Amino acid sequence: MQRITKRFNSNMVLRVFLTYGLVCCLFVLNGCATTDTEANIKAAAPRAPLDGIWTGEFEFDSGNRGQYDFTAVHLAAKAYAFSQRAKAVCIGSVQLQADNYASEYVLYALDGGPFDVATLTGKLTEGNKIASRFVTQNGGESGVLELTYNPIYNLPSSLSATQGGWSYTDGDGLTTEFLIQEAGTITGHDSIGCAYQGHLSIIDPSYNAYQIQVEITACGSVGGNYAGISFMQDRRLNVHLVNRRYGLFFAFSPKGASEQ
Repeated sequence: MQRITKRFNSNMVLRVFLTYGLVCCLFVLNGCATTDTEANIKAAAPRAPLDGIWTGEFEFDSGNRGQYDFTAVHLAAKAYAFSQRAKAVCIGSVQLQADNYASEYVLYALDGGPFDVATLTGKLTEGNKIASRFVTQNGGESGVLELTYNPIYNLPSSLSATQGGWSYTDGDGLTTEFLIQEAGTITGHDSIGCAYQGHLSIIDPSYNAYQIQVEITACGSVGGNYAGISFMQDRRLNVHLVNRRYGLFFAFSPKGASEQ
């Protein structure tokens, strides 16, 4: 029960069933992560216009609440995103017709459940920028979201870059540790006894993005199978994981050599 208190925003529970059906559909689209090793990766394909890591800010039309950070990873029409200030994790789809951008996200409370659906429409402009507007289905919110292509996506990926010990402590003081082996195998635990095991795999060695699957056990209702995306940024390993009930985000830092 401690895990639920730490990792679940109870104010969002009543909204979960409003978006449950769409979440299920998105997971069918999302499919399963591959388990290719570096030796099995095919030659890099050219980057599609929307593929990549996109960073920027969004702002609501009402309430004078200021700007919120937003990071999105677009891969083959799938979209994964998070906002640390808004304490939200998102999963959905993205598409481009000519220069018209459209996206739909299921919104999760950070370390909690799905609570709304956001629809975005806009333009892919010169300079690899996306200017869009969003509307939420249940909350009735609207606003603007502006994103810029982040060149960190152009960094190559390799399992050797992710190998070793990683640690992340969230705002509630909960520490999660991962150990990633040479083949991408993940084992881990957190400070309240939850156990983690899974696999990290390369999508395209030319680009900075990894598929990740993790099973969480000994963790109450948070236990289960999760899938998502990961990428390196400023020596951190960012990990975005979701299933039908929870959305999780970790900004792992490397552990010191003495701790490994």
